[in-house]
Amino acid sequence: MVRTTGVTMMGELSALIAHEVNQPLAAIVANGDQCLRLLERQAPDLSELQEALVDIVGDGNRASSMISRIRALLSKGTPDWTELNIHELIKGAVSFVQGELDNNNVDLQIECDTDLPSLFGDRAQLQQVLINVLMNGIEAMRTTLDRPRQFIIKSAMVAEGVRIQVRDSGPGFESGTADRLFEPFYTTKPEGIGLGLSISRSIIESHGGHLQAIPVRDGALFEFTVPAGVREDR
Repeated sequence: MVRTTGVTMMGELSALIAHEVNQPLAAIVANGDQCLRLLERQAPDLSELQEALVDIVGDGNRASSMISRIRALLSKGTPDWTELNIHELIKGAVSFVQGELDNNNVDLQIECDTDLPSLFGDRAQLQQVLINVLMNGIEAMRTTLDRPRQFIIKSAMVAEGVRIQVRDSGPGFESGTADRLFEPFYTTKPEGIGLGLSISRSIIESHGGHLQAIPVRDGALFEFTVPAGVREDR
């Protein structure tokens, strides 16, 4: 089961690269055009030119980091199981999208139980799930103007294992579309390709867990539960 799911994800993730790096590449092109316009002036504003170049370098590094993370997933036929700390797992994913949170004025709160057990799983894959959910929420909240943009990430111990919830304050979705969100190539975004959540569910299921979307008032809630402890079939 794990091997089959891993191979399927590898094929799907090749298409996900375009989705993940689209924004930083678009920003690089926009800033490059701005630099060209500045250089056409008789007396270019060097401070403005420097600012645009700094943005280009930052966006280039961000795109490179995204590709590196996706390559880490593509290079594995089966998950690289290791003991994982929940707090570090969440913080690692948040640090990856911190620039997007800042650029879009999104506040983030983390509410984690202090005595959670370790998880055994693939760090890159589980962080990719969190990153995908966070990036989807950021994109959704760009249209939110009537209330603060915010994420609340919670983790807790439940009967099935460790549960992680990510709630945003975006437009949300209708209850009837909750399951469709995880269908390959189904998307509610004009430029989306509809693979991120499908891959995320495959990742969680390969870890013996379950990922679901829950409609809530003034937002959307995604939660997944992963068993704690070592799996015998890893």
